[in-house]
Parts: sequence; C-alpha cells; structure tokens
Amino acid sequence: MNWGEAVMTFKVSLFNKGLVASDLKRFWWVGALYGLFLILILPFHHMVQEIPADSRWAREMLQRSLDIFSSQSGMQVVLICTVPVILAVLLFQYLHNNRAVAVMHSLPFNRYTLFCSHSAAGLVLLLLPVMVTGLVLLVLNMTTPLKEYYSLLNILQWMGMTALFDTLLFAITVFVGIFTGNAIAHIAFTYILQVLPTGLYVLLTENLRNLIYGYASINHPGDLRYNFPLMMFTSGTGSDVFTAGTVAVYLLAAALFLAAAAYVYKLRHAEAAGDVVAFTIMRPVFKYGVTVCAMLLAGAYFANVYRGAFPIIVWGYVLGSLLGYFMAEALLQKSLKVWSSYRGYLGYAAVMAILLFGIATDATGYVRRVPEPEKVKKVYFGTSLYSWIQLEKMKNRIDPGINEGAVFFENRDNIEHIIRLHRQLLQNPGDKKGVTRYIIYTLEDGGYLVRQYYIDEKQYASLLKPIYESLEYKRARFPVVAQDPAGIKLIEIDDDRTPKRAVILTDRVEIGEFAALLKQDVLNTTFEELTARAKDYVHINIVDVNGRSVHYTLRDGYRSVINWLKEKGYYENIMLLPDEVEYAVLEYPVTPEVFKTGSAPRRVEIRDRQLIEELLNINGPDDFADRGNVISVIFSGRTTAGTFQFRGFIHRGWPVSAALKEYMKQLD
Repeated sequence: MNWGEAVMTFKVSLFNKGLVASDLKRFWWVGALYGLFLILILPFHHMVQEIPADSRWAREMLQRSLDIFSSQSGMQVVLICTVPVILAVLLFQYLHNNRAVAVMHSLPFNRYTLFCSHSAAGLVLLLLPVMVTGLVLLVLNMTTPLKEYYSLLNILQWMGMTALFDTLLFAITVFVGIFTGNAIAHIAFTYILQVLPTGLYVLLTENLRNLIYGYASINHPGDLRYNFPLMMFTSGTGSDVFTAGTVAVYLLAAALFLAAAAYVYKLRHAEAAGDVVAFTIMRPVFKYGVTVCAMLLAGAYFANVYRGAFPIIVWGYVLGSLLGYFMAEALLQKSLKVWSSYRGYLGYAAVMAILLFGIATDATGYVRRVPEPEKVKKVYFGTSLYSWIQLEKMKNRIDPGINEGAVFFENRDNIEHIIRLHRQLLQNPGDKKGVTRYIIYTLEDGGYLVRQYYIDEKQYASLLKPIYESLEYKRARFPVVAQDPAGIKLIEIDDDRTPKRAVILTDRVEIGEFAALLKQDVLNTTFEELTARAKDYVHINIVDVNGRSVHYTLRDGYRSVINWLKEKGYYENIMLLPDEVEYAVLEYPVTPEVFKTGSAPRRVEIRDRQLIEELLNINGPDDFADRGNVISVIFSGRTTAGTFQFRGFIHRGWPVSAALKEYMKQLD
C-alpha cells in the first residue's frame, strides 16, 4: 500500500461523511442560534451604537467587547461556558440510552469512526459561527467607521480566543461523557471537573485552618487550579495569567482530552448506558470523592457556625460523610436500599479517625515548628497575603500601593522579637482575639514557613512594642519616613469636620519643612500611640511627582507638625476650633427596634463650652464589647465658611467628667 492509499484509508476509518452530515442536519439549530447570538452581541451591537469617533471611552468600551476576559463580555462568557457543553451532550446522548447505543453500535462503523465523526460535527457547529461572526466584524471594520475603534488584530484575537475556549470546553465535555451514562450527570460532572480543584483546595484549607492552630496557605491567582476555563472566567484573573504558553497548553489539553476520550470510548461497555458512572473501576473514586467533599463541606459549615470547637467539627464530619457516602451509593446502585454497604463506610471512617488523631496530637510537629533565628533570612509580618506576594515581586521595595504595615523584617533584633512572639502565641492555642496576621519566614535554604494567628495587640504589647517602634516597621507603614522631599509634588491638609477649605502646600521650602517634621513625629510615635484609636478627621495627603497619593491621619501626638501649622497661620484656616461648635447633642444610635416602633430617640443638648471641648477631645478604646452603651454625639456650629455638622461617638465605659455623666444619665 502506498502513502496516498494509507492516507485515504486513515480518513475513511476515522471520519464518515454520512455521520457528520447527519449530525449537522440534526443539530444545525445549535450552531445557528450560537451564531445569531454572537452577531447580535458584537457586530449588530457595534453598529447601533451612536458614539462620537473622538470618544476615548467609546473606543475602550468597544475594544473590551472583543476581550472575553473583560466585564463587557459577560454574555459571551455565558455562551462559551454553555453552548459547547450542550452540544457535546446532544451529540453523545445515545450513550445515555440502552436502545440508542445499541442502534448506533450496530451501524457498520467502528467506535473510532463514530467518535471522530461526532466530534468533528460538533467542532464544525461550534467554530463556524465564530468564523462567520469574525468575518462580519472584519467586513464592518473595513467598510464602516468602526475601524476607528478597534483593529483587525483585535478581531483576530477575539476569534482565536473564542474558538480556543469553545474547543477546550467541548473536548472536556466529550471526555466526561465517556465516563457516565446519565445526561444530567454528564452536565454536572463537566462543571464539577472544572471547579473541583479549586473547591477541594478551599474546603481542605478551611478545614485545616480550623483543625490546626496557625495553619495558613499560600494562595494566589497564578495557581494551577485557576487555569481551568470556568475558574479563569469567574475568578477575574484570565487577562493576568493568560499568555502564549497558556494558549499552547490549552490546545494540547484539548487534543489530549479528545484522544483520551476516543481511547476510553473503545473500552466502554454498551451496557453502561443509564449508569451514573460507566466504569466499575471509577465507582470507588466517585463514591469516596463524594464522601470526602460532603465531609469537608459539613465540617467547614459546623466550624463556622459553632466557632470551630473540635468535637463539633468531628460531629459535622460524621454527618457529612454519612450523607455523602450513602447518597453516592444510592446513585450508583439506583436504589435507596444501600444500608448493606456500611462496611465500606466503616473502613473510610477508620482511615479518617487515624488522620484526625494525628492532626489533634500534632504528629508531624507542624504546630510547634518555629525556626531558629540564625536560619531565618527575613520574615514578613502583616495582615495581607497579597501584600507579601507584592513585596516578593518588588524585592521589598516600599510602595504606597501596598497595605500599610506590610514589611519584610531583616534586622536581626526584629527577627528575634517576632520569633519570640511566635513562641508565645503557641502558649495560647486556639485564641481568636485580635486581628489575624501572617508570619511568613523566608529561610536561608530558600524555603518558607507560613503561619497565621489572631494577635491581640494589648495582650502581646510587650512583645509587639519593639517591633512597632522599629525603623523597619515605620518605614513600611509611613512611607514619608524614607521619602525624599524633592520627590513630593504637593501636600494637602484638610479637616473633614468643617466646610473650611483645605490648605495645599506647593512651595518647595514649606514641603521640605513639613515632611521633615512629619517624619520626626512619626519616628517619635510610641507603640501606645500607634495602637490607640485615632480620630480620622484631619487628613494629610502627600502626592509625589508620579501622581501617587499617600494618606496620613494627623494624630494628637504630632506636636511638631501642629506647632508648625500654627506658626504658619494655617491651623486656624484648616482645623475645627472648639469655639466654632455652638452645641452638641447626645443620643443613642437608631436601632432597628427603635425604627420599627417609630419613636424618636431621646436627645440631650449641651451648650457648656467646657463640656463641648471635653467631647471634642475625648477618646477611648475601640474594641469595647458592649455596643449597647455607645452614645452618638452630633456637633453643630458655624465658621466663616458656613455652617457644619458632624457625628462622633462616646461610650459609657470611658472615663468622663462628673458633669458629662449627668447629661448621659438624662438619656435613660
């Protein structure tokens, strides 16, 4: 046999024109509807837009409509995620019915021919509408003013991306369909396969976080589990992680899914039609997979509802695993009489009990593991994992876009202080008071040790004080400490309690003086001042020459800055002065119960100058538990710029004068 004859034999054996034509004739309407929707969403929508040609917003909007990862492409994403799935289920629906599969397999074609012909018809019905829509866009782009808004390259990119995702979703659905004989399961398993890696990861980490003190995971959008098509669309990370390499991987994945499906199809028994799982060897995977997922879901639910008590979590595991196991058995056996299968559950329960015992006793030493100071290269201490990722990318360069306080500590003293804090935290396992913070060690061998704890700043004040007062911490939390005054464009100071106009410093000398004084005040700020509740009324915005702005609150302890503002005559022009407040009103906040009754809250008016000044200056802890004793304070007054009113609050537990207490009693 020569090469030409071999090629012809290959074509005849893999594809049959009659089968392809039959599928196209039966399901042409799927492709027609898909094409109609695409034409309405893109070319037709573009044509009916009445937007001026010089509009930058219009150009960006129309360009984004050709980017399937943008917010303008929601309907396109819905079509991409549904049409290939529906079409693949329709083309291989005969695998779900015993009579239909018997008829199909009685035809004079081998299974490879059946599979390849159905797949080819599906790809034609999917890709032809994309090609037609792209052709219409190309014609409009060459013959209408739409060429001013997007280029031929934008259209070709849209065609390529849409065709790629259609092909991949179709290939995944076909692959899944070979393993099930039920149409509903076919659709469900297709979507479950795409969200399963992310879902399992989330469930597993949530459960480990509740079971293991200090557990933390490093999670970012570039992880493999976000590269599944459905997750890429829903997570909003597609445009960030999609590269030429991703295109190649997706094309290879689609080919592998189809090749694997063709191979497995040859091994599939015709009698599997109607079964949720078509292969006996896959039934334990399905059964115990459902059991594990149900167990983790129930455990996470019970932990969140009942505050993570270990016995409650275990009880959730028992209920969830029982439900998942016997539900999976019922689906596999097509019967509710599945109690005779309890032995499999007992074996599963025994394995889980051993794992839980190991976790409870910290058999691996995970909880107690603290690195030695000499093995630590640097350590991140902050509230945001995203900030750590960004700092790693920027090599610890200070950037105003990073959350305040996010910093790598490289000073040996600070590293030792954090390790000492870490060891002290292990003395109070399960403590959930305070704010969650990450402690991420970068070790000398290049590895990482990641932990997350609740840290109460008051409880661990003695250990946190040297960290918060260190230069490394203040440089990160207050960029002005390391900022060159020559790089500052302007400084704006504003008090949002009054209608007075903000003062904007643009003079180079004044900017230099103010920045130097602010830096000195920040460096002199104590731990107690940093952790006290700051009144965020007076704002300092420092804008650099690149247009980036950093916000600071003018604290009462910034005496040098305040004195400078007074010397320059800016203070009175910016700040609220006690004499400008005419009166203050005390009242309890309006609660839903008071709102339902329609009764007005009791109010007490204060005009005593001394008490008004006390109310303006009063301060107290922000973490009080009894919020029923919070009292709203409404200040009203007049300045040369107009009248004003602003709201603050006090708490009955704060230390106040006897005279003010008498006014507070009048609210009862």
